[in-house]
Formats: sequence, structure tokens, C-alpha cells
Amino acid sequence: MRVTNRLLLDNFMRDITLNRNEYADISSRLSSGKEVRYASDDPVNFQRSRFLEENLRKVNQFQSNIDSGLRQARFAQEALDAAIDDLIKVKSVLVQGASDNYDEGDRENMADQVAGLRDSLVSLFNTKSGDRYLFAGTNSAVPPFEEDPLNPGAILNNSNSSDPKVAVDDGVLVNVSINGQELVATDSGDLFTILGDIEQALRDNDSTILNSLMDAADDMVDQVTDSASKIGSNINRMEFQFEQYEFTKITLESDISSLTDADYAEAAADLSSNQIAYDSAIAVYQSMFSNTLLNYL
Repeated sequence: MRVTNRLLLDNFMRDITLNRNEYADISSRLSSGKEVRYASDDPVNFQRSRFLEENLRKVNQFQSNIDSGLRQARFAQEALDAAIDDLIKVKSVLVQGASDNYDEGDRENMADQVAGLRDSLVSLFNTKSGDRYLFAGTNSAVPPFEEDPLNPGAILNNSNSSDPKVAVDDGVLVNVSINGQELVATDSGDLFTILGDIEQALRDNDSTILNSLMDAADDMVDQVTDSASKIGSNINRMEFQFEQYEFTKITLESDISSLTDADYAEAAADLSSNQIAYDSAIAVYQSMFSNTLLNYL
């Protein structure tokens, strides 16, 4: 086959084009930090990295859910801890009122204390996180407890029996609070009804009724304490799950990086080799095609 200058030039231009394309590819790897950005770069690694990225997105979403749930649960736990303190004070007032050492005037003052503690409990049980009432169940836009306008001293319960939940994993929901129906359902009856009975017995100066309400007062404390314990257990569960996701994220990010990220040392070496090849090609071209007609005269 006859090797003409045209053939040499065509081969040279083809090689230079390939070299510049490779240079652009290496430069892109260095500037973006990515070895695989498109499916055409590496179909297998591209598909695997997209699958891992979707898992990472889900982990981030679950962590966001947990963060929101923890915030609500901690508010709820703080409210219940304060409510337990109030109920212990009610029990203390009840014990004093049941004693024969106090007269009608003293018990009237104690009744006012119980009424004030009842109002405090209503406020605590109406605790909000953002625009959500934490103890309203899923009826979270409405205050769960409010005074009955037709029956002063009585408390209406507007909550439902569905606990508010957050998704912490596929198909896994965790309660972030206690619904108001469960919260006030003691073994001796409705918590606010018991408080009303204590207050009324104090105003009636009836030590016999007051003594009979001792067990009910204990049940109130036990019910709210059990509710706080449930929330505390779920807080621990969510915190543990959040930490597990932190380890999962590290693994996923590492796997994605190994599939798609560029090796800077390798890319830099490739760039240097490519530049050397280019410079050599240009030098050869100048040597081969530097002759003119004058060289033959």
C-alpha cells in the first residue's frame, strides 16, 4: 500500500482527535471529581450507584422523620414529668385534707390549690410542638382538653385514641406521644373526674370521701408515669435508630464513592501521559511536514 502524505495527515488528525477527546475526559474527571456521571460512562456502576443513592435518600428521610419525632417526644416527656409533679402535689394536698388536723377553712384553701393544679395539668396536656397538640392523638389541630362551659370545673376531652406516629423505617412506625384518651384513663376512672371529686370533697369538708380517694390519687400518678415511661422508651428507640442510620450513611456514601468518584492520582497521571503523547505527536508532525518544495530544489 502506498503511504502518501494525505494518508499520514489523516492518521495524524485521527490520533490527535482521540488524544484531545481523552484529554477532555480526564479533565472532566478531575474538575468534577466523578469517574461515572452518565450511564454511558459505566452502565453497571451507574445503575448500582443510583440504587445506593436511592437508599441513601431514604435513610436521610427517615432521619428527618426521627429528628421531628424526637423533638415532639421530648416536649411530651417534659410535659408529663411536670404533670407528675403536679399530681404528687395533689396527692400531698389530699393527704393533708383527709387529716382531722384541718378545718373547713383550711380545706377550702386546699380545694383552691387542687383547682389551680387541675388548670396547670390542662395546660401541660395541651402542650404543642409547632402547630400540633401532642396529646390530641391524630386530632392534633384541636386543643385536647378544655373546660366545659356548661359545667364549670369539668374538663372536656377532644382527643381521639390514635397515637401520633412517625415512620422510622419501611413499614415501621413509632409513637411520639400518648393520645389524650389513654393519658387520662386511670384504673379508677377519668383523671380529671377524680380531680373534680377531690376538689369537691375538700369544699364539702368531707374527710371520709377524701380518704376513699387515696387509691384513685395513686392511680393518677401511676397512669401519667406509665405514659411518660412509654414515651421515654420510644425516645431511646428513635435515638438508637438514628445512630444506626449514621453508620448506614457512612457505608452507603463510601460505596457510592467507590463506584463513581474519580481517582485523582490516577487521573493526574493519565493527564500527564496524555499531554506527553500530544506534545510528541506535534513534534513528529512538525518534523514530517516541515519540508517544502524548496528543500528539493
